[in-house]
Amino acid sequence: MEKTEGKMEGKIEDKIEGKIERKIEGKWIWISENRTSENERGCFTTEFYDVDAHATDIHIGDAHGMDSYAGTSSREKDIKLMICGITRYIVYLNGKEMGRGPIRSGPGELFYDTYDITPDVKPGRNFLAVRVWSYGWSTYQTVAQEGGVWFQVSSGGEVLAASGAETKCAKDLGHISHTVKRNDNLGFSDYYDANRFDSRWIEDGEISKNWGTAWVLEDGENREDREDRIKQNPLRQFQRTAKTPGKIVRIQEVIPGCQQISVNTRNAFFPGRKDADETIFSGFLGCEFLAPQDMEGMIAFPNRTWNGIIGDFTIDGKLYEVSNEHREIPVRLCEGKHFFLMQISGKFDDLYCHMELCFPENLIMEGDFFVKGPTSRIIPVIDGFGKVYGGLDEYNRLEKYPDIHKRLFAASSLKEMVEIGGPVTYVEPRYIYENAYIYSLAKRDKVIAESAVQPRHLGMLWDNQEVTRIAPPASGGWNRIIVDFQDIYVGSLEFTIKAPAGAILDIYCFENMYQGEIDYTIGLNNSVRYICKEGWQSYRCMARMGMRYAMLTFRECREEVRIRDFRINYATYAPGNLGDFTCDDYLLNRIFEMCRHTHQLCMEDSFTDCPTYEQAFWIGDAGISAVTCAYLFGDYDLIRRSIQLSAEARANTPLLNALTPTDWNTSIPMWTMNWIISIFQYAKVSGDTEIFPEMYGVVKETLKYYAGFIQEDGGFLINAWNMMDWADMDIHNYGIVTGQQAVLAYCFGLAAAYAEKNNYEKDVAFFEECQMRLLLYMETKLWDSNLKMFRDGFSPEYGISRTFSIQTHILMLLYDGILNAEKKQIVEKYITDPPVEMIQAGSPFMLYYQYECLAKKGRVQEIMDDIKIRWGEMLKFDSTTCWEVFPGFYEVSRTRSYCHSWSASPAYFFIKYALGVQMLEDGFKKVEITKPSWDMKWCRGDVPTPHGAIHIEWIREDGRKECRVRVPREIEVVFAGTEWDLSIDRIG
Repeated sequence: MEKTEGKMEGKIEDKIEGKIERKIEGKWIWISENRTSENERGCFTTEFYDVDAHATDIHIGDAHGMDSYAGTSSREKDIKLMICGITRYIVYLNGKEMGRGPIRSGPGELFYDTYDITPDVKPGRNFLAVRVWSYGWSTYQTVAQEGGVWFQVSSGGEVLAASGAETKCAKDLGHISHTVKRNDNLGFSDYYDANRFDSRWIEDGEISKNWGTAWVLEDGENREDREDRIKQNPLRQFQRTAKTPGKIVRIQEVIPGCQQISVNTRNAFFPGRKDADETIFSGFLGCEFLAPQDMEGMIAFPNRTWNGIIGDFTIDGKLYEVSNEHREIPVRLCEGKHFFLMQISGKFDDLYCHMELCFPENLIMEGDFFVKGPTSRIIPVIDGFGKVYGGLDEYNRLEKYPDIHKRLFAASSLKEMVEIGGPVTYVEPRYIYENAYIYSLAKRDKVIAESAVQPRHLGMLWDNQEVTRIAPPASGGWNRIIVDFQDIYVGSLEFTIKAPAGAILDIYCFENMYQGEIDYTIGLNNSVRYICKEGWQSYRCMARMGMRYAMLTFRECREEVRIRDFRINYATYAPGNLGDFTCDDYLLNRIFEMCRHTHQLCMEDSFTDCPTYEQAFWIGDAGISAVTCAYLFGDYDLIRRSIQLSAEARANTPLLNALTPTDWNTSIPMWTMNWIISIFQYAKVSGDTEIFPEMYGVVKETLKYYAGFIQEDGGFLINAWNMMDWADMDIHNYGIVTGQQAVLAYCFGLAAAYAEKNNYEKDVAFFEECQMRLLLYMETKLWDSNLKMFRDGFSPEYGISRTFSIQTHILMLLYDGILNAEKKQIVEKYITDPPVEMIQAGSPFMLYYQYECLAKKGRVQEIMDDIKIRWGEMLKFDSTTCWEVFPGFYEVSRTRSYCHSWSASPAYFFIKYALGVQMLEDGFKKVEITKPSWDMKWCRGDVPTPHGAIHIEWIREDGRKECRVRVPREIEVVFAGTEWDLSIDRIG
């Protein structure tokens, strides 16, 4: 690495197979010297010439003197674009999008992307444009960094263009920086004012010619750090497909149903904070307002404490109580001035306060909102010793307040409050927003008229010249149209419309609308706002969003609107699609396709939990995603990358953070254990044993740390988010959890086996001792000899668990947690015939483990039958993807996310077990073909392997019993089914 006088000169080395192929001359740049941005977008352009190319078609030119051709260019050497941007970038060549990035990375790494742009380069002049979105704050996918971008276009050893001091740049003034977030998981919303910036700069190079030039970042340490850790993206680029709506379901006219207020209290309470971590504190948020008349109404809070500040409040000293369960509070107001004071107390994952003021007339805010405090704060330590949430129950208020806090909350006026506690801190006006939280507006808007869908409305359904025409509102409201993409997709919205200047297009997106009832996305402002300029205009969103339905509301618009194009650019990791399954039961076929689509929606640069609500990489969720991916798609590279990324979670806590990369700190021990198990599962199915030496050091250190919580009697007693399932199990954040302890013992066993194979004798002894201590404790302390069941756990505070669950017994059985053979036989019966008092699986997540237990016993028919019932219920409610949880867990809705990766596991069971191909040796070196043990007339499919897919077809009808197999030559095949006619075709 070359350095000059402590300054980084942009010399990034691209190493291919240990050799330096070329040097990068691009420099890190930004739009200004001040890189401490907050939700800021930068625009960068440059030109380059391809003088070596030969035109393959006629020159057509353009009005700006830019050379262009109807065809492409031909040249001997490929042209490569290398680029990295923080936090997000989109790069365009001659107006065409080339790609987006970068992939998520841990604190010790940063990735650049490489694009082969040869087919898109024109002879002569070419125009490169880059949009960079610097969040400035952390999310659940990224840790806050200063904005920046670097890029280079090269051909062989020749540099055609590179980021630097000559790069044209401008701040995108159309991007609305100070506004609401989508939620604490995803970060800021994509809100844009087309009147403030010319978005045509992406296609038209003339627009940027008068811009200033970029600021080269030569600030030493930070820049050098980026260079030291940057490396090439190891994954395939996303595949992208434009999807237009399949149906228009509503044409409506609406009027506002509330006055919506959002207050971002972050800088007022905690100046300079950029992290995404939870905040446990007490304090106050208040304001003075005028009621224009005597009136009754409601003050409502759209979200629980996970996605916003809520709390008890007073109006002129009168108390109104608020909780997660009761967030719609009736209020009677007299005409005149009032004093509002909210008590903030508890754990909050976001520091925005969103309120819905539902009164006959709008309240008039007098002055700005203010805060007072924090009056107390708890800063938890995520190390297994400190109490989770500092000992606070997740949804409870703080138990103790200083005397000043109590006196302040008793104040009935701002004057009295200042007299008690001194001056308050006013929230800056840029952090106070009215009618910006589109989720609330969409939910509260009142329909005053509805029209039948007419042919004039249909143009936006097609990718052609047709337009949707929406007549001016006839009843004094705003026009609203709801469209159905007829499946959930994830990507970025793009549209072309004709509208008057100042019209506001609010696009709210959601996942389910069964029988016309919208299931609103609680905790998620899944929205885009676009303020129109005059005439025809287009906008390409940068935010990645999941949706099936889109609600378009045209506010402040009394003229006709035309929609020429409305689409989502569907983008996921490019899957191999090597696995397949079909049978004579068409419900199972539909469920398989539902699972395949669900899983693909949750494939990005790692596995994600869901495409809409979080898009987060939870290291425990990824365990199920990985095995599903192996059998469904055979994409081992993505599995490997996810395993590597999980190891970066140790930067947050030695327990491993439950998700990464982020500075929202939380640990779920079972998630860490799932990650350890997934390493061995990956190596087994892929044959890639190189993963072991890469990960062994982190696994060893992690298990050594976990061993520190094994008590003298063998109980694994830890302070952590001890979560196993969404069910009413009597387990606690500080306690011993039986099923969790069984999984940990299994992990120690895996580590011992690897250490023994590599002659790490001291490690073997340590791991085996830990494993046995854990097993003996469960055997002697947690088995109820009277009821002949394992209790769910033990808590020093509450004692032995009151509950017995199928979850505990599944994990005990699946992960070899039972030493006694008689007890093991008893538990095996519970899997298929549980006692009535035993808590049942509460989510598709836990059913994965239950089905694995059944599969081990050859009970494939029971798996297939149960899947048809449970996943068939999802189809009944017009779902095209698999739900996160079953009905009953979330308030007033069937589930939260209608698309969740761990719920796609039926596809894994169909391919691995229903097709009858069992791996006998790691890496599919040897397989056994076993006859199907479930009721089918025929089935066929493909099983991915490192050598290529195995195709198998079974026919059992009309007296025939046939099995046809196509298998790569590298795989040895054993057939267990002498009564079947076997045909094997060797390929390769």
